[in-house]
Amino acid sequence: MHCASCAVTIERALTRAEGVARANVNFALGRALIEYDDARTQPDRLADVIRKTGYEPITASARPMDADAHGPHHHPRSHPIAEHPSSPKPHMDAHGPHEGHGANGGPALAEPIIATILTLPLLATMLWKPSFGTLGGRDAVDAIALAIGWLIVVIFGRMFHVSALRAIRRGRANMDTLVSLGSLSAIAWSTYAFFRGGDLYAEVAGTIVTFILAGKYLEGRAKSRTARAIESLLALHPSIAHRVEADGAILDVNPVDLALGDRCLVKPGEQIPADGVVIEGGSTVDESMLTGEPIPVTKEKGDAVTGGTMNTSGRLTISVTAAAGQTTLDAIIKTVERALMAKSPVERLADRISAIFVPTVISLSLVTLVGWIAAGFGTGEAIRHAVAVLIVACPCALGLATPAAMAVGTGAGAKRGILIKEGTALEAAHRIDTIVFDKTGTLTEGKPSVTDLIEHVESGADRMDLLRIAAALERASEHPFANAILRYVESSAVAGIPDDRISSFHAIAGKGVEAKIDGVRVALGTEAFATEHGIRIPDDLTKTASALRREAKTIIIVTRGDSVIGGIAAQDRIRPESAEAVQRLLDLHLRVALLTGDHLASANAVAQSLGIRDVYAEVSPTKKGEIIASLQQEGRRVAFVGDGINDAPALAQSDLGIAVGTGTDVAIATGEIVIMSGSPAHVAEAVMLSRATFHAIRQNLFWAFAYNAIGIPLAAFGFLNPMVAALAMAFSSVSVLGNSLRVARRMKRGTERRS
Repeated sequence: MHCASCAVTIERALTRAEGVARANVNFALGRALIEYDDARTQPDRLADVIRKTGYEPITASARPMDADAHGPHHHPRSHPIAEHPSSPKPHMDAHGPHEGHGANGGPALAEPIIATILTLPLLATMLWKPSFGTLGGRDAVDAIALAIGWLIVVIFGRMFHVSALRAIRRGRANMDTLVSLGSLSAIAWSTYAFFRGGDLYAEVAGTIVTFILAGKYLEGRAKSRTARAIESLLALHPSIAHRVEADGAILDVNPVDLALGDRCLVKPGEQIPADGVVIEGGSTVDESMLTGEPIPVTKEKGDAVTGGTMNTSGRLTISVTAAAGQTTLDAIIKTVERALMAKSPVERLADRISAIFVPTVISLSLVTLVGWIAAGFGTGEAIRHAVAVLIVACPCALGLATPAAMAVGTGAGAKRGILIKEGTALEAAHRIDTIVFDKTGTLTEGKPSVTDLIEHVESGADRMDLLRIAAALERASEHPFANAILRYVESSAVAGIPDDRISSFHAIAGKGVEAKIDGVRVALGTEAFATEHGIRIPDDLTKTASALRREAKTIIIVTRGDSVIGGIAAQDRIRPESAEAVQRLLDLHLRVALLTGDHLASANAVAQSLGIRDVYAEVSPTKKGEIIASLQQEGRRVAFVGDGINDAPALAQSDLGIAVGTGTDVAIATGEIVIMSGSPAHVAEAVMLSRATFHAIRQNLFWAFAYNAIGIPLAAFGFLNPMVAALAMAFSSVSVLGNSLRVARRMKRGTERRS
């Protein structure tokens, strides 16, 4: 594709095709993402739709993408036109109908070089015209210049003419139409003037094609750099796996051939071939490609490992837990691809403008031609100015302004462990003015430990009863405090209660759990959970609990029947980097708040140590979403950062959901940005990345509009030579791409300064 209008044409055709729910065509990446109902259409039919627009979808091998969580018959299905070459499923890249091109649809290097060599003599004649006599009664130098001009226009400009012709046959116009009309008009008038007398513009025609070829080559190179976000991730796929056979033999295989349950040996210095769990050995693993954190993580028996990460020291034997195409790395690549393909409102606006831009420019060129002739100037002069209008008005810079910056920003985030699931998330993030954090597992480590037991002697229960009941209730719970209690009970060698004595287990999100032991109701949870059932909290326990909360400890009340038998205090340590993370957000002039289901005293203790003023405590999961909504009603644009199932309502309600990658699958699925390392320090980076990306987009759009707003009138009123117009047009696209690439460099410099 040579311009944004090409992408719009393909996208419109795909969107109108039967069975297609949505189609996005990205000009910067040369890719299309199609969401379709596979009961009504198939990829080969979609490929035919692309062909009918005059473009050829390129087929290549790719990893399976349909075997996702929805199963093989999910409707509608997304068919990404960009896959990893590791298995036999085809994919499509929509390229234009041009042969002999380099990467991203640009010309091969030889073409602009040869065209430049041929153009130099034409440019020389503008400064000094030698005399070689006549040829057939005509000036020999003019005859040679005309021949060279035709050679350049016909041979090296053929791609533009073929594309323009196919576009016209389909009742549309694109950037190639402008180039074709401009160069052919100049060379055709020069031929007429050669035989009938008048000024020749052979050098104009030749230079137009040469400059645009050179610009397209540079643009193609720059576009390939913007596409490296995906390519760099694809390169992380392991190339070999040492599969341990049943007889103990070790067989080297391609990682895509691994199946669930296969055992693999991972040697020091090798990539882990697939997601798995360690079943033998111990080592440290560099997970920086996944989390952005440079410090290797210790892995021992029972620990999970991720395919693509690097084993740095010891030998590991792992059991494969994810098949090819379904690994964590594959999911990340799939997410990045979708993020790059998703169009933000500002990008769709640019696409709409690009779609009507070319017909408008052609009309302005005709008006210019007629206007100069009506003003009494010669036809040759009128053609020269009309051609300049055609050439200077290129929608490429406009079409590249948003997707190029988005691609670079998304790639830069992926390298830092910031997974941007939707391209629109970047646009939302740069508008955020309030960041609301969940506490447990987000600002804290999410691994609490029991610190105190509060016995209520008058209840008749002792310490062992308290722990046995708590362990019975927490056995089926997924709450972080449940694990803390179970670990404490295990270390205390307390005998458990048999399962056949426990019945009617029920968990109430954000409050607690309850069950029956030998027919008697027992419960564990917040004080409010106990009082809701008419159970009075003893004064001595209330006093002790209040003192512990001021130490940032969480208190869990255990009840049996209609009385309290005691309490358990647990503490979740604050992450070492949380204070710095909050300060960085405050430095970015953002309001920071803490939202938790924990008791107000514990929440205040954590908030005070981190410098957070706004605290919302004792909040149920549904109430979390309501609080986010209330902040939005105040006119605030809110981002919520969370990691748990109970955070999903707040993540969904917020303007931007940021999920911690070490949290639950539900939170990760709901969030629009995922912090893979789990570190809150990356939240500020995500905001800075979005601001840098949209700063680049605003700059790109400004210069793209300004370039045309200034260039077209100058060309129409005769102040811009067509050759200069061609050079300026080529430079505009390259400058937009170069400005977009600055986003990655800016983020890299910021990271280096902080380290």
